[in-house]
Amino acid sequence: MRKVDRFSRKEHGTSLIEMMIALLVLSIGLLGTITVVTTSIRSNARSKHDSTSAALAEMVIGQIDAVPFCSGGCTGGVVTVTITDCAGNNLTLNTSGTTGGSGATLTSSGNIDFVNQTFAGVPAGYAMKYTVCGTTSGINTEYDMRWNIKQVAANSAEEFVVVGVQPIISNSTKNPAMWAPAVNVRTVVGNDGN
Repeated sequence: MRKVDRFSRKEHGTSLIEMMIALLVLSIGLLGTITVVTTSIRSNARSKHDSTSAALAEMVIGQIDAVPFCSGGCTGGVVTVTITDCAGNNLTLNTSGTTGGSGATLTSSGNIDFVNQTFAGVPAGYAMKYTVCGTTSGINTEYDMRWNIKQVAANSAEEFVVVGVQPIISNSTKNPAMWAPAVNVRTVVGNDGN
């Protein structure tokens, strides 16, 4: 007869402690993956808002640049352009500036001041709420657009234009992860009509 040594037998299977350690490692890996995916989604949303804001700022600059400069011979001195957003809103753009600057207030760094000046405080024609329709998602996003136009010199066809655009997110749906800072675009335009 063979004597069975209880210490020489190989054990089969896993113990409860080994299973718990394996589940802990798996859980940490899954949490890391979820964090990476969530961060990527947030970053993508911010990039989308930044790209749209920059495109809208360029659109406003293009509209201002397309209007010939109105010197002393024109009536009223202010030239306006009407644009329509995807929601059917007709919005008016003032395209004229003064040597002191016309429109939204600028910060000391030359950006549009979204903090200290409310939308209602911007002179008429130098701010608009522009709706961009989501073609694939069906979700519309509204953007706060403001601009300041400063004539380089009296009766000069060159104007220094600053346009600031940021998405409007209501307080009830504000998600800090989706928040995007204002985009400011600065340029000198000059259209003397020739």
